Amino acid sequence: MKSQTLNLLRKEMKLGNSAQTTIWFICCFGMFFIPNYPVYIGPFYITLSIFMTFGMNQVSHDTLYTVLLPVRKIDTVKARFLFCGMLQVVSIFFAVIAGIIRYFAKFPAPQSGIGITVAFLGLQLIIYSIFNIIFLGNVYKDPVKPGLRYLLAGIMYFVTYAICEFPVWAYFHAKRTLSDAQIAQGSFLARVGLGFYSMDSAYIGKQCLILLGGILIYAGTWVLTFNRAAKQFEKYDM
Repeated sequence: MKSQTLNLLRKEMKLGNSAQTTIWFICCFGMFFIPNYPVYIGPFYITLSIFMTFGMNQVSHDTLYTVLLPVRKIDTVKARFLFCGMLQVVSIFFAVIAGIIRYFAKFPAPQSGIGITVAFLGLQLIIYSIFNIIFLGNVYKDPVKPGLRYLLAGIMYFVTYAICEFPVWAYFHAKRTLSDAQIAQGSFLARVGLGFYSMDSAYIGKQCLILLGGILIYAGTWVLTFNRAAKQFEKYDM
């Protein structure tokens, strides 16, 4: 059965959305280098790529043709989930590369929100987790009509983004009148924002915990969401 899943994954990579996926990856990577531009926007393009994969399958009737093959429905879902997971993980890898380039090229610190810090990587994985729960966790109720579910998932992406950025915005607000040392002893939100934003070694340990938490949340929700989607697709009447 593993070979079936791998063959279906190859189909997803070659036929699913290859050209547009490349374009969205270029957009995602390029956004990391726009001065004072929110870094959470780049990975949002990856969610567009995932949505358009389902949308293009709707036009080409790929879902119908796939289930007519001698493969299990659960393998079809597994291949699509692996494809979507690969897109998201590669975008995180791109963020790491962009962060290294920005660091050695001495890009100015962003003033619009969090930069590409270790904390950002963990928080982005959490945002992806929320997106996956809402979109991938419900789209297989009717996989040929992904629009409304993506709209809800997209709205929640930006709501979660705002929640993650709010402490950093509070830090910027406090920084107008206080030094970082004063902020570190001040309001809770500003201290959290400083911890997210700063590249100082004093905060890296805590940021690594956020990254670890993001990885665990992403992995756990990925498994739960897949199981839910597989059950939905088994009940779906083509």
